[in-house]
Amino acid sequence: MKPDVLKRQLEDVLAEFDEDRAYLGMSSIGKCPRFLYETFVHGRSSPNLQTKRYCHEGYVHEIDIMYRMEMAGLNLQDHNLELVAPFDERFRGHIDGRLEDWVIEIKSVDDDRFSKVLERGAFFEHMDQCQMYMRYGGFREALIIYKCRNTGELYLYTLRRSEEHGQRLEQKAKDILAAVDAGQPPACLCGRCR
Repeated sequence: MKPDVLKRQLEDVLAEFDEDRAYLGMSSIGKCPRFLYETFVHGRSSPNLQTKRYCHEGYVHEIDIMYRMEMAGLNLQDHNLELVAPFDERFRGHIDGRLEDWVIEIKSVDDDRFSKVLERGAFFEHMDQCQMYMRYGGFREALIIYKCRNTGELYLYTLRRSEEHGQRLEQKAKDILAAVDAGQPPACLCGRCR
C-alpha cells in the first residue's frame, strides 16, 4: 500500500464525526434552546478537518483516563451506556462510565479552558449534562474528570443530583421537542443563533 493511500484512509476515519443524530442529546441540553432546535431539525453543520481531529483527540484522552483508572484498580463500568428519557425516546445520552454509584464524565480541554475550570469549577453545560445522566441513570452523584490536553494535568469535580435542576432541564427538553413537533423554533437565549 502506498503511504498517500494509507494517509487518506486514516483521515477518512474522521468522517464518522460528520454523522447527525436523530435525537436531542443530553450532553448538549445546557445550550441555547434555539440552537438545539435548529441542530435537531436541520442537522449539525459539517465540521472541518480541524474540528474532526479535535473530537478524535477528545476520544484519545478519554481512553487515556479510562486506562489510568483501570491501572489504578478502579473498575469503570457501563462505558457508552445509552440513557433514554422515559417521556420521549428522542431525548438520550451516552455516559462515559460508572464507578460504583457515580456517573463518570470525562472532558479534555485546552490550557485556557482548563484554567477556567481551576478558577471556577466545572462548566455549567457539563453540570447540566451530568444532571440528566443522574436523573435518567438513577445516580446520586457525578464525577467530572477534566484533563488538560497540553499538560496532562487532571481536575476532578463532584456533583450531587438536584431534583429541581433536573426537572428544569427535563422541561427544557420537552419544550424543545414540542417545538420540533410544532415546527415553531423557540426563542434564542444566547444572542448568537438568530
